[in-house]
Amino acid sequence: MSWLPHRIVHRPYCSLLGTFVLWKAFLLLLAVLAPGPGYDTSTTLAQWSSSGPDGPIPALLRRISIKLTRWDAIYFTEAARRGYLFEQEWAFSYAVNRLINFVTNGVQHICAFDYEFGESLVSIAVSHGAHAMSVLFLHRLACTILPGMQGRRLAFIAACLHIISPAGLFMSAPNAESIYSLLSFTGALLFAQSFGSSGGSTGTQDGLLVLAGIVCGLATSVRGNGLLNGLLFLEEAFGISYSLTQCFTFDKFRRLFAVSLGGICTGLGFVLPQYLAYREFCVDYTSTHVGAPRVWCNRALPSIYSFVQDHYWNNGFLRYWTLSNVPLFALASPMLVILTYSAFWSLDAESDLNRTSMALKEQVESRPQLAGRLLRSLAASQIILTVQVFLCNHVQIITRLSSGYPVWYIWVAALLVRKYPVGTSRDEQTRDKGKDWYANAIVQYMVIYGIVQGALFASFLPPA
Repeated sequence: MSWLPHRIVHRPYCSLLGTFVLWKAFLLLLAVLAPGPGYDTSTTLAQWSSSGPDGPIPALLRRISIKLTRWDAIYFTEAARRGYLFEQEWAFSYAVNRLINFVTNGVQHICAFDYEFGESLVSIAVSHGAHAMSVLFLHRLACTILPGMQGRRLAFIAACLHIISPAGLFMSAPNAESIYSLLSFTGALLFAQSFGSSGGSTGTQDGLLVLAGIVCGLATSVRGNGLLNGLLFLEEAFGISYSLTQCFTFDKFRRLFAVSLGGICTGLGFVLPQYLAYREFCVDYTSTHVGAPRVWCNRALPSIYSFVQDHYWNNGFLRYWTLSNVPLFALASPMLVILTYSAFWSLDAESDLNRTSMALKEQVESRPQLAGRLLRSLAASQIILTVQVFLCNHVQIITRLSSGYPVWYIWVAALLVRKYPVGTSRDEQTRDKGKDWYANAIVQYMVIYGIVQGALFASFLPPA
């Protein structure tokens, strides 16, 4: 692409981090300048929010903490500070809460960090760091799936798109989105690296499968929808099992064992927090609570997460489909369409990427069959999430949940690469201006929505 310098493609990390810093600084400035306490004053109920400023830097840090500790972030920071007190707080990742608490305590021991809003500030720093790392890991994931010059171009653009994700300030605030994106992309990267160029596998590659399962398990402990990453391992297990029926080898058996172990690790990320809640509310209930055990304890699958989503947030099949929520469906519709269309694109990704390579006048350097297969596997969890949120959840959350799914970033990047291939003259660009117009429209939507959402978020205004 004529507008993407050669040096950026080959040395992308400084450019990506520079873009990241500029975008994050802009969003933070937007948040700091947002006037008043906002639509909801829940954050001001925290003891640290009403303390007077004790210097310009602490005052600025306190203001940033107040402006970014909105919506779900209040649950995360409070649970990190004093542990779970209420049943509904178990809907917010136990792993993230413990991570924030651990890092805050570590910082307090290392340096003179005794701010009352420490958990909030540390969580903001962790979110920024996790988002920055997830940008780099998404770039590496795309390069692994699509090696060669074409892959590097796509990877750089996809990583830039992740920087301006529609999740907006949710990726900066004390929330789980940034950490989940990092772990999800890392798990997918390890999974992609477990495939050899010859089609066989080594012990090291099978070890990467297990490591991918562990990381995906951590992602699942951060957000329950991470359980969908298990589809990667399930498809691979079915493929190996079928191959074993044709010809049994020890290498195939070892890989089946590795992929099964990886899938189990992914599931444990969902089961273990549920088990901890079950112990507290159902087994040890008499020593910690008064009255009878909670009603969900007697269910066939006693999941506190499912119960909290149903009982406190009224999630369920078509429950959100009310006339008053039509504006929220309209707000979520761009991301619903993007996620759906990109998932179906992955079914034909192999031929589409080949056409893009020809348009770029390059030799196809990637392994197209493997690239198409990995993209289809990654798209499976994306489309299931889209359908689930559309039918059963508060639909507007799709704009932030989408941040942890790589396929749609790669799809938009492929559209942009194909739109202006290398060697295209200005006359040809003008003549083709009407083609693939939606590529530019998607980028414009992401930037505009990120700005608007940032202003609304900092003022504690819906939607969230």
